[in-house]
Amino acid sequence: MIELIRIVEDQARLSSYRATQNEERAIQLELMIEKTKPKNFHLDWHTLIATPFRYNPPHPSARFRPPFGKNVFYASCAEETALYEHAFHFMRERIHLDIQTETGIRTLFSVAADHSQAIDIRHNSKCKKIINKIDYSASYEFIKTNPNITFIFYPSCRDPHHRDNAAIFDIKHLEKTLKKESSIKFFYDNPSKKLTWIDYHLHINWKEVS
Repeated sequence: MIELIRIVEDQARLSSYRATQNEERAIQLELMIEKTKPKNFHLDWHTLIATPFRYNPPHPSARFRPPFGKNVFYASCAEETALYEHAFHFMRERIHLDIQTETGIRTLFSVAADHSQAIDIRHNSKCKKIINKIDYSASYEFIKTNPNITFIFYPSCRDPHHRDNAAIFDIKHLEKTLKKESSIKFFYDNPSKKLTWIDYHLHINWKEVS
């Protein structure tokens, strides 16, 4: 077994409370929002673990999730790697917006995974192309030619130390409960294109991860 880390924007409860300023009404609002989402067929798993497997069709611009592919649970083998990965996606969504700064909270959680069937693409001759920062065509081709793979280890192209990420296509590889869960704070400065993970004293520039 291996422990994997993932960072998500899991602020539904906080947003509901802010909108209602009442705990009971916040719960009612959350239940109403939940009904608008795709049905969760993995009720035995914690919601944060099951969520990536709920939405269909897959998002077309993820590394191992081409338009013809399956849903994927992405995670990292080290907390700092997860911070770099999330920073990239966070800044990519905001880099062209007319904003100055933004502060907020993200949820970091870890889950145990059975990696006995995992494939490590570090040994693949096309690894550099598969983890290209911009072009996902090689990773799409890898999935197309290896349709039965359900667990992949691959070096992060966002983390300067290139520590491992994991892509999991079958929820059964994951334990049903979380090992840990915590809230982490960030500060984003758009003019300087820099995101700071306050709890980790980690500053990440857009040029580092893009």
